Amino acid sequence: MKYLVGDQDNNDNQLTQAIINAKDGDIIELLPGVYFSSTNPFICNIARNITLVGKTTNKNDVRLYCSFTVGNQNIVIFKNMAITYTANEDNTLSAYDGARIYGDNISINRQTSDDWDTIYGKDAYFSFKNSQILTGKKVKAIGLSMEDSQLFADNTSIQLLLQKHSRAYLKDSIIYHKLELRLTSKLNFRNLTVDATESPTKNDLAVKGYSDMNGQDLIFVKENPAIRIVKSKFNVNNFQPMSNEIHFKFDDVSKIEADGKVPFNEGPSDSKK
Repeated sequence: MKYLVGDQDNNDNQLTQAIINAKDGDIIELLPGVYFSSTNPFICNIARNITLVGKTTNKNDVRLYCSFTVGNQNIVIFKNMAITYTANEDNTLSAYDGARIYGDNISINRQTSDDWDTIYGKDAYFSFKNSQILTGKKVKAIGLSMEDSQLFADNTSIQLLLQKHSRAYLKDSIIYHKLELRLTSKLNFRNLTVDATESPTKNDLAVKGYSDMNGQDLIFVKENPAIRIVKSKFNVNNFQPMSNEIHFKFDDVSKIEADGKVPFNEGPSDSKK
């Protein structure tokens, strides 16, 4: 069944009722407009397999001030919309217990005074295409934090990605502020850009705790980029700038290859940095 939302004066109530009444497989179509407000955002637990799609090709035409939680192996698809949460102590999107989240041409942001993650996943699966995950104006907040989860991203930008015991595949994507793998995480990529120019952290990329990073075409935007590797594997080909212009620090336990050889080690990696 399809629900059309936004063709009446009470957009907020229409969307609320559509989510409440939706059954597995239903589609909620949203006309261009603003749903809820920055001063009164909507907090919602989605307990069905549903699709929310903006009837536009410009994601900013459909703006939602919401916080969504998805769990219990439910599948939710978001398409053609911008979702922002503006209150403290909630994620803009959280997924648990086998939930699967698919996003296409979406923006997910969190404009608050605290440093909660924009998206948090525990035992969840995320797939993003042509999308943005933002942290407002904050550079230390995490855009996407995953534990025991999986991520596929294509042509997507994420402001700070943190993996804990999680797997990810990134293609033609950008990570802003910092990329960090911890606790036996794995990352495979093709054409990945890391832009830490606005970040105060000392390392653009960190691979720690028996994690594994493999890929081709790794581009750093910040001058004098730094990579820290602790008790992990790192095998990457084709760097920009060249691998001999990147500051590597790693311990004796780690196995490192950059363009097919072990790079110069500037000193034992400090796992606390």
